[in-house]
Amino acid sequence: MSSFVLRYFDLHARAETIKAILTYAGAEWKLETPAWPEKQADQPTGKLPVLIETKPDGTQFVLSDSLAIENYLLKKFHMYSEHSYTQAALEIQLRNQIMDCLQQASFFRFGESEETRQMAKKEFVSLTKMVVAYHEKVLKDNGASGYYFGDKIGYADMACYSGFKALLTVVGLEDIVLDLFSEKSAPLINMVVRNVESEPKLAKFVATFNY
Repeated sequence: MSSFVLRYFDLHARAETIKAILTYAGAEWKLETPAWPEKQADQPTGKLPVLIETKPDGTQFVLSDSLAIENYLLKKFHMYSEHSYTQAALEIQLRNQIMDCLQQASFFRFGESEETRQMAKKEFVSLTKMVVAYHEKVLKDNGASGYYFGDKIGYADMACYSGFKALLTVVGLEDIVLDLFSEKSAPLINMVVRNVESEPKLAKFVATFNY
């Protein structure tokens, strides 16, 4: 079997879904945190995450970009949508919507002035409200089972859980995130959270969110 090294920063953001997929698949992998910016030039495009796969014959495959890595691993571990191309596209859409929220949150976190930070916060709240409403509808259309599609954990469940938990680490937005994703505001998303956190295959991944 292949082994993997995942390079990323010491924070919860764009590599969480990759960690979830590797953990769920039972892969042999480890996290590597390169010194930054000293090791930036060593990365394929100067960015993280980067995945390095060492195959049984010793050859290596290196891939960067979080979505590309996720799609590669899903196909490698036969975890892609087993229902239709339409569902696969919807899963990517749902994943990207949560990542859009995380990107907007980063504008708040790293804003250069208080004015830009407050504007980013306002836009984050507006965007996230729309995303939550859409996700609640998708979950309702699947029978309000606590899964985005079918009756077991899939890519969308892991990706959206990862994004939600990453949002909770953005200093200054914690209370806002808890309110936007509260049981009252997002009851079906909370069912997804409980399903992911009760999945034995994901126990080690869930434990990394120790806050």
